Amino acid sequence: MATDAKNRNRPFRAVRPGEILEDELDARCWTQGDFAEIIGRPVQAINEIVAGKKAITPETALLFSRALGTTAEFWLNLEAAYRLDLLHKGGKDGDQVARKALLYSIAPVRELTKRNWIRRTKNIEELEREVCSFYGIASPGEQPKISANFRRSDAGVADAPSLLAWVRKAELEAGRLDCRPFDSGRLRASINELPAYSSDERKASVIQGTLCDFGIRLVFVAHLPRTRVDGAAFWLDKSSPVIAMSLRLDRIDNFWFTLMHELLHIIEGSKNATGYLDQDIANEPETEVERRVNQKARDLLIPRTRFDAFVKKTRPFFSRAAVLAFALELGIHPAIVVGRLQHEKLIPFTNLRNLLGKASPLLVGRK
Repeated sequence: MATDAKNRNRPFRAVRPGEILEDELDARCWTQGDFAEIIGRPVQAINEIVAGKKAITPETALLFSRALGTTAEFWLNLEAAYRLDLLHKGGKDGDQVARKALLYSIAPVRELTKRNWIRRTKNIEELEREVCSFYGIASPGEQPKISANFRRSDAGVADAPSLLAWVRKAELEAGRLDCRPFDSGRLRASINELPAYSSDERKASVIQGTLCDFGIRLVFVAHLPRTRVDGAAFWLDKSSPVIAMSLRLDRIDNFWFTLMHELLHIIEGSKNATGYLDQDIANEPETEVERRVNQKARDLLIPRTRFDAFVKKTRPFFSRAAVLAFALELGIHPAIVVGRLQHEKLIPFTNLRNLLGKASPLLVGRK
């Protein structure tokens, strides 16, 4: 009898959150394209939510609440109620759809299987176990916790589940390395010497081992689509910092700038990062801390006073010979000089490209 009473209280038809969203858009005379522009999401994602093909994540619910003047809980509750109704009405198929939707909302499942980071399977129970094992969580409803400082492109909105998966893979790879306990004093004393490694192919090729001697685990994990991440710094434990790099641009100048950037995060205590990676960290603007670290990284590679003196003496024509001579004087790879000139808009990005070598051939232990 109790079961019958519960079923009588359920709606005749499961109400999609997308139907409510359509009503809200109609009331404002907004199209789905308008709404996609407002919240910074692809219009296809809005289409799929309206059709009930895509679940509303906590990140999306927060964006909806800000745009529509509701609460994030309102949209999450609608989503939960809709999925629950599908389970009640859809039987086994509805159960599989809802469980898969949850997995795909927390992880880029197709990409993980494509890269063999998890085992490919059509069985929902096995797939849940694979995803949970990868993230080190007990159930799909548990939020993975990773603390990290990121360096990534500001172009567009990054996909938070993919970003989280990339960091988790880096964490797993770092756990396989056997390094000394971290020596902060040694790193502080040696960080000014590291840029010189860029000009020596032999030293550059063993940078992973050099940092391991400092107690820093350097790992290379190719970036996932829609992450646009270059690097991250985080800690396995109190004596084991990690630097993860994607080599997304695969340029010598980008590699060394990102490396110095992440080393500075470690020196400045990135184990006390502002918070765990959550569903909206990928959309936060660059902080004052990040701007300061970026400037310090540039100055470690090329001291500001020396760069300014070079520019004053050489502009407006930065010849190949002048750049090579300045790089030799500093003891760094000329790509770093070219990258700095491009970044500060002193030369077009098309100039001196023949000095911008790839970083990957010089590095060992790539994943």
